[in-house]
Amino acid sequence: MNVTAIPAASPSYARSASQAPSAPTFSASAAASTLDRNSSTMLTLTYSAPDSAEQQTLYAKTLATRTGPMLAADDSIKTIEDRLQKFQKNLALARPDLAKTDWDITVKDGKIKVTGDIDPDDKRSMEARLNNDQALVGAVKSYMGAANAYLETSADNPAYTAMNGFTGKSTLYNFKEVGKQLEGKISFKELIAASWSAYDNPNGGEAADPGNYRGATSLEILASRLTSTALSEV
Repeated sequence: MNVTAIPAASPSYARSASQAPSAPTFSASAAASTLDRNSSTMLTLTYSAPDSAEQQTLYAKTLATRTGPMLAADDSIKTIEDRLQKFQKNLALARPDLAKTDWDITVKDGKIKVTGDIDPDDKRSMEARLNNDQALVGAVKSYMGAANAYLETSADNPAYTAMNGFTGKSTLYNFKEVGKQLEGKISFKELIAASWSAYDNPNGGEAADPGNYRGATSLEILASRLTSTALSEV
């Protein structure tokens, strides 16, 4: 199997999948996590170029395939964050003791589940209210679908090696059974906080504006936590 090294998600992507970068493009802006916070200039990284027309086609297909899920994840994670913040405010009024706990949500069997050291009856009550929030449920479902489309290796999303947009480390993107790997393991409040952390200023100044890239950052966080399949096993 030929594997093309291509850029992970880039903050320069537009808000329409039809505006995905045309291939072949052999350099790209660095992920926001590698941005020099003291400069408005985005670092530039150069990736290995495809060595044939077939590889160029593969490159273009993979970028186009990943752009839609990136944008869907961005919309979804913003909605999830908004709904959870509103839920937390209401919880603080009705049950300030619960609001102070380190609760989070995950997804199991298509349902939102509450995690944390909380009384089982309180968990069930919280889960009922959260699963009754159709905006939240829809956003979670959309996010999980975007994560699977972005990360699962397929004919349209072939295996490749690239710099992870969150860790900055070279990563083999060859993930199998992504849905199964993520089942019950995503902690959305923690993931949201981690996605914001990519834009913190290490010098303590103003954080960078993530624009429409934070959803893609969250997907890169997930990629850094998944188990990749070695190419020799393909």
